Amino acid sequence: MLAKLFSWVKTGFPKVDLVLSGHQFKPGDSVKGSFHVKGGLTHQTIQRLECDLFKRETGRKPAFIQPITTILMNRELDSNEETQYPFHFVLPEDMDQTSPDISYVLQTKLVLGNNRKTSDSDEIQITLLPH
Repeated sequence: MLAKLFSWVKTGFPKVDLVLSGHQFKPGDSVKGSFHVKGGLTHQTIQRLECDLFKRETGRKPAFIQPITTILMNRELDSNEETQYPFHFVLPEDMDQTSPDISYVLQTKLVLGNNRKTSDSDEIQITLLPH
């Protein structure tokens, strides 16, 4: 019963955090960082780590722009174990500048056994070069 409650509120699940080298970029820039994964209260199997880029616009549903990476793992993660995975990708050239109405988010998901998920979101700012 307690395990079901923890599962429902995601207490004790492993955590994922995308740590970026910066948060302000231009279209076409290289974005670097690392995924930090920390084990939860119990031993877990990690099936994969996914990261996707989304565009948010006021009054609209978030728009999927592109998949950034998928790391297939099927790896055992011990309780409170910590590990890192390098991260690197190049932003598309055709991005709009961030504004009060437009933002961009890197959505990271850690997929565990039985298709349970834990996630992290990181907003990035896009500035355009002056013409």
